[in-house]
Amino acid sequence: MADGKRRYKSDRKDYKISVKMSERDMDILDVAVRKSGKTVSEYVRELIRLGGNVDFRYPEDRARVIRIFSGIANNINQAVRLGNTQGELYFSDIDKLQRSLNEIKSLFREVLEIWRLQRS
Repeated sequence: MADGKRRYKSDRKDYKISVKMSERDMDILDVAVRKSGKTVSEYVRELIRLGGNVDFRYPEDRARVIRIFSGIANNINQAVRLGNTQGELYFSDIDKLQRSLNEIKSLFREVLEIWRLQRS
């Protein structure tokens, strides 16, 4: 906005805190912030919101899973397009795709459960 204020009150950050730290604590914070891929402010806000449990693994493992699933979805889309352009799409091919998709969904549920347990 032109006046520099945020649109919603919930987005505003009206409070500023200052914390003194030892060099060792600051080094620990720097490493944690670097691993998380966030700014120090974002990291500290997330620490507060999540009760001290910040999950740094998101940038690596979750991004990898998302890329894998995107690739799989792209492959399915290409198979369906090929069937449409050739005018032939066999039920056996559709069944194979459906079985593969169900297996992937099952594996993804397991992965999500493992991540959920790791956070608690």
